[in-house]
Amino acid sequence: MANNMNPDDTEEIIVNLELEDGSEIECQVICIFEYGDDNYAALTPTDDSIEEIYFFGLEMQDLGEETEFTLSNIEDDDLLDELADVFDELMDEDDGEWDEFINKKLD
Repeated sequence: MANNMNPDDTEEIIVNLELEDGSEIECQVICIFEYGDDNYAALTPTDDSIEEIYFFGLEMQDLGEETEFTLSNIEDDDLLDELADVFDELMDEDDGEWDEFINKKLD
């Protein structure tokens, strides 16, 4: 399982997400965390004008010097609400790094 990762560990992880309308959006992984027995990732668009956070299931495979990530959609609305709560708690417990990151994003 993943340990909760801080912003410095995830700032280089960029992925392109395909939206329902077929367009793509570039996102940065801002947090990887455990909930229950599973790993999850919180992503936000790299476009500073978009203030969204997306949650995905996450599978990680260690390939030696690199780690391969596979994201999966979460269809359960109750689980998404729970993940948002866990994410909020993680942000409340941080040492200010997340606040600085999120404030930069929202400015």
